[in-house]
Amino acid sequence: MCLGIPGQVVEMVSGYGDQLALVEVEGARRRVNIGLLEGDPPAPGEWVVIHMGFAVERVDVAGAEQAREGLRLMGGGLDDP
Repeated sequence: MCLGIPGQVVEMVSGYGDQLALVEVEGARRRVNIGLLEGDPPAPGEWVVIHMGFAVERVDVAGAEQAREGLRLMGGGLDDP
């Protein structure tokens, strides 16, 4: 797993060659390029790891929490629950 910011896909966004998704990250929604992901576009509810505005990996809930924990350990700005 790469260290990045986990986010949950909300919906696909039209334009840019159908390579954008609206992803919720810690309560904020961001447009993320999904062009680096293999296979079908992620479905709403799926988790991805984001690096520099690109979804670089699909993860499950456990993978998303692992990425969050890594950020907490590094002091990456995510508040402790």
